[in-house]
Amino acid sequence: MELRQVFCLLLVLFCLVSCGASAPQEGVSAPDLPELEDLPDEEEEGVFYAASFYELTNILNSSEFFKSEARPTVCITESFVIPENFVLEVSRPVRVLYAPAECAWEGALRIVTEDEGEISVASASLDFLSAGVFTVDAPNAALVLEEGTRIGSAELSMYYNVATVNGAKPEGLLGGSLSARACRVQVTLKNGKSVEDATLYAYANVCQINLPMHLSESSLEGACVALYAEDGAVLYQGALDPGATNTLTLRNGEQTRTCLVFSDRLNYRLSVVEIDTEGGAPIVEKNTYLRATLTVDGVSYETEVRGRGNASWNMFPKKAYRLKLAQGAELFGMEKNRDWVLASNYTDKSLIRNCVAHTMAQSLSGLEYTPTHVPVHLYVNGEYMGVYTFADKIEDGTGRLSLGETTLSSTGKADIGFLLEIGWDFDEENVYNRDYFDTSMVLRIFVKEPKITRANTPEFLYVKNYILKMEEAVVANDGWEEYIDLDSWVDWFIINEFTFNTESSFYRSCYLYKNQGGKLKLGPVWDFDMAFGNHLGDLAGYDGFCTTESTYQYITENWMDYLIEYPAFQSRLKARWNEVKDDLYETALFAVDHYAALLEGSQEENFKKWDILSKRVGVASVDPEKYPTYESQIVYLRDFIDQRYHYLDKRLSAL
Repeated sequence: MELRQVFCLLLVLFCLVSCGASAPQEGVSAPDLPELEDLPDEEEEGVFYAASFYELTNILNSSEFFKSEARPTVCITESFVIPENFVLEVSRPVRVLYAPAECAWEGALRIVTEDEGEISVASASLDFLSAGVFTVDAPNAALVLEEGTRIGSAELSMYYNVATVNGAKPEGLLGGSLSARACRVQVTLKNGKSVEDATLYAYANVCQINLPMHLSESSLEGACVALYAEDGAVLYQGALDPGATNTLTLRNGEQTRTCLVFSDRLNYRLSVVEIDTEGGAPIVEKNTYLRATLTVDGVSYETEVRGRGNASWNMFPKKAYRLKLAQGAELFGMEKNRDWVLASNYTDKSLIRNCVAHTMAQSLSGLEYTPTHVPVHLYVNGEYMGVYTFADKIEDGTGRLSLGETTLSSTGKADIGFLLEIGWDFDEENVYNRDYFDTSMVLRIFVKEPKITRANTPEFLYVKNYILKMEEAVVANDGWEEYIDLDSWVDWFIINEFTFNTESSFYRSCYLYKNQGGKLKLGPVWDFDMAFGNHLGDLAGYDGFCTTESTYQYITENWMDYLIEYPAFQSRLKARWNEVKDDLYETALFAVDHYAALLEGSQEENFKKWDILSKRVGVASVDPEKYPTYESQIVYLRDFIDQRYHYLDKRLSAL
């Protein structure tokens, strides 16, 4: 369902309160209308049958339709989809017979005419008549609802502007004789500045004003709106209350029409997430939480918020955030939890690398758990911050990791679960042998679980000792299978190599964990904004292994350098690649197309806020001169996936 239809459902509720049952057509609560019978003969003059969007388009643009002396009859016999945001208009009185029992339309059919005459409608689908996909804007025409066809009073008032309905003059709140239609909007802020990119979508007795997302709440306070006809006549001028639904009277001379005017920011296909801190305090710390309210698509939750990130927090103006809700909530289809993350993806001009990579990783069964990333629009204290990804936080808990017992038993049984993160950046207050430890080849291994409060606790020493023994076994090629979960290490290698995720290759944002009673697993995977060929330190031709051969590596030697040389690892890796490569490749390209389409329009708002498409950002490598548009960034991403797939297939097949 497209955006305006969602708004219409809200407007219906408003009308039910405002309009009551004042329109002459009695409302219906749960109609179950019969299928239409006695449809006219297709051979009759002026009768046109459409069983597809293609046929309907041809009919409405045909000379036979316009030249027919008899009032044309359009019979729609099959449920088919008109593309989203596509509007078909009929500019003469007509008879519409809609035969399917269920409406499957995403677009709209509009009858717009100044002519007198009769517009007849017969339908077995209330969705077709009452959801805004079919409207009539014919102030001089008579609307006839044929036998068995009924429309709720509120919907009739909203979507049908006609002279009479079944012979009676409409007496509802909405409608009127005004023939000049609102076709343009001008919004003026209280500082006198005109909003250039506000748009108006008007049909029947509804006007939808779409405001650009980059406007803050405070800037819209006291704004003025003017609605104009095609000839420039001012039909309405007055105050604008963003987000409110107003019943306004449009005037042109003695003619008037009462409309519902609804104004809100565009959200395109993305959900809107809002963070409002207590007292409007700015979020400037990443170690101190502020009390706040989180609102997701209009539903509010009490929360705390702080900044997150390492280099990105200090280097870039678009900040990432951590959320801790007062009570757990199910958000975006993810399991109930208190802890969530908002990733900024500032260096990723496609804005979808994290979404694509995590979608790919979720298809790999060797990775027990992969976080979900959902693209959203974010506001902080009323200010638009751009497109973010809302994600579950990597941690032990329901729907995430299941580490089991993380405290050593009193009997001394040495078998606990733990979660580690390898990260180059760290805060000054981190303490060696309390918060992190090093091995001979991998540095700064942070213990995330169990929670360590002092140096060298028995739990900390257990974790450190496990990793040191694992490393010793890997280097010696002796018994390493006893320590690592081979399936997870193989799938981790495949996803990181396919995406060329240099940064997470034992450098930063690289996670490892062990469930109680299990072996060490690589993952969950995280942080792909610099992957897919988006780092200046990458291999020039992307013709190597980023995990073991990258010239950028902070870790010049790691465990994977050894494993990739061992026949047992090679054999499992090669077999697994051949098992998943085609599905993974198709999933990658599908995810790119899916998320790019989802961000159509939204990405424009993001880059109005952050004007970086033609600029170099940090160490991101995608040439801004060669790829200066969002569309070219998506082409680059698709091409990289294709190139990398074929290289890996050749390289791994040769093992």
